[in-house]
Amino acid sequence: MKKWIGLAIMLLLVFGSVAGVSAAETKVIKMTAEKYHFTPEMITVNLGDKVLLEITATDTEHGFGLKAFNIDQNLPKGKTVRIEFVADKQGEFTFKCTSFCGWGHFGMTGKLVVS
Repeated sequence: MKKWIGLAIMLLLVFGSVAGVSAAETKVIKMTAEKYHFTPEMITVNLGDKVLLEITATDTEHGFGLKAFNIDQNLPKGKTVRIEFVADKQGEFTFKCTSFCGWGHFGMTGKLVVS
């Protein structure tokens, strides 16, 4: 009987820890892209976080590029685009608009901080 109780406890510990890993929550960040800036301009997440960006371009078509994570996504005007990735690299990474949106386009950048 003690053998079965020990085995049951061990299985609970193993499956409990596996379930904890697979049930990791996703960090959802709502953003807007509009005339030469992203809001928020700085995003901070933890190393290993699953990240879901929900970005809406409010004024015209924009793009979202985050080269370090191989992301280059078109953002059509008025539509919310979902971008998912795992923050598996530590550091500070620049994101930018990748669709020419006017004279301030080249300054339309932000920062992802993974710590």
